Amino acid sequence: MATCFRLTFFVFLVFITNATTAQYNSTPVFRLGGAIAFGLSHMASNNIGIGGMAGAEKLFSKSFAAELETSYTYFTGDKTYYMDGRNKAFTAPLLAGIKAYPLRNVYGSLRTGAVYFLLNGMSSARVSLGYGAAGGINLPRSNNRLNLQISYTGFRFEGISRGYTTLAAAIIIR
Repeated sequence: MATCFRLTFFVFLVFITNATTAQYNSTPVFRLGGAIAFGLSHMASNNIGIGGMAGAEKLFSKSFAAELETSYTYFTGDKTYYMDGRNKAFTAPLLAGIKAYPLRNVYGSLRTGAVYFLLNGMSSARVSLGYGAAGGINLPRSNNRLNLQISYTGFRFEGISRGYTTLAAAIIIR
């Protein structure tokens, strides 16, 4: 848990350092899009989610960038029936990470941060430490600057590791 906080603090420092120095001049890149999620482990019998995502990144070298990403996923496809007839499972993570570009438009990322979530059967939403990994591709300008990404987001609740994978498509805004 302390390691995740250190990584988040490191990413924050990279953003601040890059904002105050002109060593490597790159403009921030933003992305906004939709996502489909698939519950993989202990997501309260929910197996499919829909939602949206937003992210920002800033290169601090030719091959590395600091990133922030948030999303909202509403899990549908519940296999359980509830007395009030409502499915109410959702997650909303805010993750910071380091993104590596081994090729010009292809990347991998490790992330940590917080996840705000509500699972069916819970009376109120909670916050937990979150972690994840992502990989993707930024399509070139000839394809209107699209970002395609697959990611995994995990968190612990009641001593159980829970997680889901997300497929996202976003528009890149410079």
